[in-house]
Amino acid sequence: MGGTQGRGRLAAELSRRDFIARVGTLGAGAYVLAALPAARLLGAVAAPSAPPADATLQAFADTIIPGRRVAHTDLGDPIHPRAIAGVDPLPGAVEADSLRLCHDPLIGFDALEAPFLADLSARALAVGGGPFLLLPFEQRVQTVLAGLDFGNPTRTLWEAAAAVPFEAFCGAGEHAVGTSENASGYRVMGYPGAAPDGYQRDYSYGRPLSRERTRDGNLP
Repeated sequence: MGGTQGRGRLAAELSRRDFIARVGTLGAGAYVLAALPAARLLGAVAAPSAPPADATLQAFADTIIPGRRVAHTDLGDPIHPRAIAGVDPLPGAVEADSLRLCHDPLIGFDALEAPFLADLSARALAVGGGPFLLLPFEQRVQTVLAGLDFGNPTRTLWEAAAAVPFEAFCGAGEHAVGTSENASGYRVMGYPGAAPDGYQRDYSYGRPLSRERTRDGNLP
């Protein structure tokens, strides 16, 4: 029950700042560019002793869009056994290859990884007394909410980090042609994605959709 409540709090916070709409419009890459000044503020900060970076990034992605426990992503990459908290029975951002998108040079998140993980680890230590990867889900949520707080001067860094899981899950970011067959995020959303073989150029419904005309060519 605590996990469900925490997930709702985080979703409400991201929705409140119109985050989801902006990710869909701007894309994760634009968020990364906007976060570079905030990353420089933390660039000289050394991260506390922590588990492997990729495992922590997967745990962060699972906090943003939780999912079921699985061993591999859609594209076959391994998932750290502690990364997914398992608070949702459906696929989440980790399964949708959020980590692979993090390291995609077209996104550029690698430039933000070290300062982000340093801040994430420090806040996790303050909230739960240990590495983010080892925290229970509710404390992961508390950590992320602290990073996204408007009083945090480096919150743009956290928004950039959160944009990557959304792009992977909602936009099938690592699929050249995303469909409901190969992208678990599309399946969860009920979105078919692109046609596997594309669309025929001469495709038609076979009948006119409208016979009406207007005086000046514009709709009323």
